[in-house]
Order: sequence, then structure tokens, then C-alpha cells
Amino acid sequence: MHTIKLNIEDNIYSHIMFLLKSLNSKDIEIIEEKSMFSNTENIHYENWTQEEIRQIGKLGHDSKSFIDDKEDYSQW
Repeated sequence: MHTIKLNIEDNIYSHIMFLLKSLNSKDIEIIEEKSMFSNTENIHYENWTQEEIRQIGKLGHDSKSFIDDKEDYSQW
């Protein structure tokens, strides 16, 4: 048994998976490791609205799930 690891671009992923799944399942085990942001070059910012881009820096600063305290987190 051999193990290989491939880093595959999104545009050919479905083709590679089709090929691998067409092989005899007794001879191959497909183990996928999904990584959402392993390479930031693959983020397509043109799909984001300007409002989403403006708000991205505010993530984590305002949530109803936070416990009330007197710390001013906006200064961090």
C-alpha cells in the first residue's frame, strides 16, 4: 500500500475525484482533508459586498453571547 498527498486546485478537483472514484474501491481508499483557507489567494473578494468587507474587521467585537463587562473592547 502506498500513500500520496495531492494539493489540487478547485478547477480540477471534480475531475480528479471522478477519476479516483472510478477505480476499484477495494484497491483505493480516498481520504479527503478539507481546508477552507489554506491558501488566501483562493479567496474571491469580488464576490463580497462592500458592506461585508467593511464589517469583516469588526467580527468578534459585538455579540449578544458576550458576558456584559466594563471593558471597552473597541480600543483593542
